Amino acid sequence: MLFAVRIPVPGELPESGPDEAAPPSGVERRRSFRALVVEDDEAILMLVRRVLEREHFSVEGTPSSSEAIQLLKTVAYELLILDLKLPHERGEDVMDFLEAVQPRTLRRVIVMTASPRQLNCEFLERVCKILAKPFDIDELVLMARECVQDESSACAQS
Repeated sequence: MLFAVRIPVPGELPESGPDEAAPPSGVERRRSFRALVVEDDEAILMLVRRVLEREHFSVEGTPSSSEAIQLLKTVAYELLILDLKLPHERGEDVMDFLEAVQPRTLRRVIVMTASPRQLNCEFLERVCKILAKPFDIDELVLMARECVQDESSACAQS
C-alpha cells in the first residue's frame, strides 16, 4: 500500500479539502459570526437569514422571545436582531433579560420595528442600531457589520 504525507512548508497555504473551497487569490476569509434573529414573520425571518448567511454569518432564528432567552442562556451570539412586536410576547423581555444578565450584549442588538419614532432616547442608547421596517437589505448588512465590530468601537445610532 502506497500513501503520501504532505507537510506544509512555512508560508505555503494548505490545500483546501473537497468540502472547503479556497477563496480566490487576494481575497481574505471572513470570520463567521453567530447571529440570532427574533422575528415572528416567517418571510422576514427567512430574508434576514439569507442576507446574513450570504455575509458569512451563522444564523439561528426564532419567532419567540421566550425561546430566544433560552438560546441566549446557552449560546454566545455576536449579533442579535430583535423584532419588538411579537404576538403573545414582548420583544422587550429579551432586552430586559440581556440588561440583567448580559448587559454588554445590548450593544450588539439591532432592533427591527415599524414604529421607530415611538422609541425613547433611553431605549435607543441601549442598543447598537434601529432598523425601520420596511428595510433595505444593504442597510441591514451595513448595520450587522458595524454591530459585530470590535467592542471597543462604539455603535452610532442611525
